[in-house]
Amino acid sequence: MRRRRTFILMFSILGIYSLLAAYLAYCQIIRGPRLAAQAADMRSQRIELQELTRGEILDRNLFPLTGSTSSLALYCLTSSSGSEDCRQLASVLAPILGQEAGEIEQELARALEQNSGWVRLAESLDERQQARINSLNHPALLTVPISKRYRNDGFCAHILGYLGGGDNPSGVSGIEKAYDEVLRRDPPRTQLVAVHDARGVAISGLMYKIRQEQQDEKSAVVLTIDRRVQTLAEEAMNRWVKKGAVVVMDIRTKEILALASRPTFDPYRAAANRESDAPLINRALSPYYPGSLFKILTTCAVLEEGLADPGEEFSCSGQYLMPDGFSFSCLRKTGHGRLNLAQAFALSCNPVFIELGSRLGRNRLIDYAGKLHLTDAAIIGYPGQAASEISINPGPRALANASLGQQGVRLSPVQICSLLATIADDGNWSPPRLLSCTVDSRGEKHYPQEAAREQVISPQTARTVQGLLEKVVKEGTGSSAAFPEAQVAGKTGTSQTGALKENEQEILDTWFGGYFPAQEPRWAIVVIVEEGESGARSAAPVFKEIARSMVGSLGTRAN
Repeated sequence: MRRRRTFILMFSILGIYSLLAAYLAYCQIIRGPRLAAQAADMRSQRIELQELTRGEILDRNLFPLTGSTSSLALYCLTSSSGSEDCRQLASVLAPILGQEAGEIEQELARALEQNSGWVRLAESLDERQQARINSLNHPALLTVPISKRYRNDGFCAHILGYLGGGDNPSGVSGIEKAYDEVLRRDPPRTQLVAVHDARGVAISGLMYKIRQEQQDEKSAVVLTIDRRVQTLAEEAMNRWVKKGAVVVMDIRTKEILALASRPTFDPYRAAANRESDAPLINRALSPYYPGSLFKILTTCAVLEEGLADPGEEFSCSGQYLMPDGFSFSCLRKTGHGRLNLAQAFALSCNPVFIELGSRLGRNRLIDYAGKLHLTDAAIIGYPGQAASEISINPGPRALANASLGQQGVRLSPVQICSLLATIADDGNWSPPRLLSCTVDSRGEKHYPQEAAREQVISPQTARTVQGLLEKVVKEGTGSSAAFPEAQVAGKTGTSQTGALKENEQEILDTWFGGYFPAQEPRWAIVVIVEEGESGARSAAPVFKEIARSMVGSLGTRAN
């Protein structure tokens, strides 16, 4: 019985081979050798369903910052078309795509000449365009979703950067440029497959399918950015800030959780973004006069040097008269009268801080800026940031200006955020960090070198300044940053730019920098709003919205 089954199986296999041999012989004798070769050499033509063949950029939780959106794209199977077909097809597609027929024809002809098979003719199709293309019922046309590298609304654009043109583009700015070598190694993932014969013609009945290639190992750059916090920051800026920046930092690790700049730009149209508002500039890394936020450094310095204490009393008449007769006015024109250092800090009294600056002197003020690494622009994982400097001219007037964060002092929002994080961390400094790790094409992770923590001011001085920052929000100029879910510590700032509006009023840059929860510091946030009214009115509400949203979504307990 078993032998009989074996014979039946053998005859069945022989029968199949006989039929196949007969079919090939038929093709060879009756239909010609060309068709026989086609039957014996069926193969697949593949294209990638990604906008770009490039490694991913991920946030700290491995959520994608690139490739997180999709759009409809139009593909054409050029190997099934001739030059005449290309001309006819271009004339039909031109009005649908809103392009010149000649341009489409050139694209099709180039793909046909290069024998590239598939060619992508358009992206970001709307539903109406898709319906019109599908109604053509053309066998060489296919509309499919593709993974887009960037969002068109400019989300995270200044961090990610953008790419140059060409089939294998290089990074022009941002992480794309800094880690171009890592990111350009990623192999294709999702592919569109058409079964072809030996001539490269798609075989009827075996048209298209999408194949997802599983890849456990692929190149990537993992940032310290938290996509949730980045989203909160960008949404708040969309509502409040036309020009400016926001930085959010983890106080303990000094990791940057969010970094946003306005105006932003569409990475697909970066070359066209040359407007007067300079959308390509990353304002979070750009130098500004810090205004009254620099009073944090002045206060740290006089406390460390024993040149003042929080209970010392001063007198403010509304101005500070220099030896040469020049006077600096206070924010309160009528003056604050008698007040101590804690009150002067909370109310941002200019005459008191000019007095403190004169006690310190030019050299010691510059030394403390260096001691607290305030001019150090280095960001771990983001190379190429040039160090800024504090350059104070000799003379009492220049020192007075610098003590107020004006002439001679220019700092970026990231540098100010680093200063606040140092104060909130009891005087411990380490450089800001943007990179978690890179992943190479073999799946191996590479971490940046750990930076040592440095005690740059005494814990006692840091805690005294922490109390002053809390007082600013409780009783002083920063009350508009307060919210009930967490106690806030911070400082307002309004800096003069020297530029004038059309109505001859001076353009002001307005700041709020702070951290929360004040009793157990976890996050620091700095906001700058260009052409604002004041730090309290223009910047503090942005801080409040972001901080309150973070408490609502992330909680307040420190890690």
